[in-house]
Amino acid sequence: MSLFEECKNALKNDFQIISDIDVEDVYTKLNMYPIKQNYILWKNIDFKDFDDMEELLESMQTIQNENIYVVADDQNIPVFTSKLTSIIENIYDVMALCPKVFIFNETILLEPLFPTYTVRVAFNPNLNKPHI
Repeated sequence: MSLFEECKNALKNDFQIISDIDVEDVYTKLNMYPIKQNYILWKNIDFKDFDDMEELLESMQTIQNENIYVVADDQNIPVFTSKLTSIIENIYDVMALCPKVFIFNETILLEPLFPTYTVRVAFNPNLNKPHI
């Protein structure tokens, strides 16, 4: 079983592959964040690092049920969506997909900091969201 299949199984019913038609919309949403050459410009955005996934879940209480996209920097791994809670509860399966994984929606951006188990989190700077 591939790492992608393991991730898919871990996310169970909260997992859905994004169709080729809708992938461009997903990339448009990702580009709302400061990105250059496939790297997030963290110096241009407020963020917080989390080593404890329980603490991360607690800090995301108001948006835990939002759908979130996962984009791996590997063309063999399809773009997919799941609930934020499911992603965080299974973060190690998601992180294992590839060294660079973007987890985001219009509200929030998460990036696992490979090779550590730290997840960096930022809210979309174009929204009036509270800082984490």
